[in-house]
Amino acid sequence: MLTTTSDHRNRRAATQNLLFNLVLTVLKIVIGVIGRSQALIADGVHSGADVLSSIAVVVGLAGAGRPPDAGHHYGHAKAEAVSQNVVATLLLLAGLELANSAIHGLTHHGAPPSWLTFAVALTAMVPKAVMAVSQRRLAKRTGSHGILAAAVDNQMDAASSLAAGLGILADRIGFTQGDSVAALVVALLVMWAGIDVFRTAANDLMDPAADTGTEEAIRGAALAVAGVRTVSSLRTRQHGAGVLVDMEIEVSPHLSLVDAHDIAHAVQDSVTTLDRVRGVTVHVNPDREDDRS
Repeated sequence: MLTTTSDHRNRRAATQNLLFNLVLTVLKIVIGVIGRSQALIADGVHSGADVLSSIAVVVGLAGAGRPPDAGHHYGHAKAEAVSQNVVATLLLLAGLELANSAIHGLTHHGAPPSWLTFAVALTAMVPKAVMAVSQRRLAKRTGSHGILAAAVDNQMDAASSLAAGLGILADRIGFTQGDSVAALVVALLVMWAGIDVFRTAANDLMDPAADTGTEEAIRGAALAVAGVRTVSSLRTRQHGAGVLVDMEIEVSPHLSLVDAHDIAHAVQDSVTTLDRVRGVTVHVNPDREDDRS
């Protein structure tokens, strides 16, 4: 099992996300309470759920980086998918609680929120949007679905901050239920994010195949090895941020067992140099075309 620079980047991004979400949680909730904004408080609770989600992702990435042992011959990469399920559950529970509070607020309206809450909501939206874009790019490069889950969280948090800001603005200019309506919108966004993260985690646990580009790169790396005539079978499965490969190659039927074995090892070495490939099993078959010629 490889510990790569990508693994380090994933952990660093997850830790930075955790610390930033912690600051935003405190800021939004405190200002929301002082400024009488249910929408900003809801947005703060969303950031709080992101704090717990970030902890789950950090723990999941740390677990995924553990090497194979006697009980886990392929390592612990799926710990990341387990952490995503924790993230999804927390988001769904937070969304339900926010929705309940928002519905109550629709019939119990008090003084309008302060302009400070409006400023905080819009200010918080910008760094969240930037982080979401940055983490999506990192997740695409490293294949980490834990980082992708964090990017989805940040994207939803940016959207919820925008919704909170618009709701506060509506409340300030006369639509007295604007703040509560915005809080309900935030709750729905949180629940949708939970469903999306859960769907990604469920797919990871079902061993999906690698993308077409990765499989073509694997096939090309094998065919580049001298003595390989064709790749007759190629199966891949994503294992956390990595990819495991099972393949069959065809070589000349006139080669010695030792030569065929050496070619298989050369294919393993070639394929494992590719980014994200964590393990390769190669089966050697004789090329039957020689028998027909």
